Amino acid sequence: MAEDVAADGPTIRTDRPAPRRGWFFNPYVQIVAGALLVTASELLLKEGASVAPGASWTGLNALASAWTWGGIVTYVLSFVSWLYVLRHLPLGVAFALINAVHVLVPLASWAFLHEAVSGRRWTGIGLVLAGIVMIAGNVAKAEERL
Repeated sequence: MAEDVAADGPTIRTDRPAPRRGWFFNPYVQIVAGALLVTASELLLKEGASVAPGASWTGLNALASAWTWGGIVTYVLSFVSWLYVLRHLPLGVAFALINAVHVLVPLASWAFLHEAVSGRRWTGIGLVLAGIVMIAGNVAKAEERL
């Protein structure tokens, strides 16, 4: 068993390669997964609130809906994904890229819930998307230099 001993640190094993992580554990893939999960959770929570029996000022009656519980589960999964991203990327980059949610939620509610999207909202969606593309381009250039 080959070993290297650092002068001021722990023993480092050199006889086995570093564990390879699959593409799924790429933090950028996790940002996309997190954004899609948040989008799904918002749609599910909206549906759960819409079909909830009765009217309650707290909205707790929505907990009777399977849609609501699906939204809660997907939201928790997105949170786990977000924590993973925060371990591997600077917050400024991660937060800028996760703002894709501000594009995905209105588009998904327009496509799946048939909600109206105003002209101002379309303009905002375009601006957010342009900002994300600019940041992603800068991040890609910076990573090429590494």
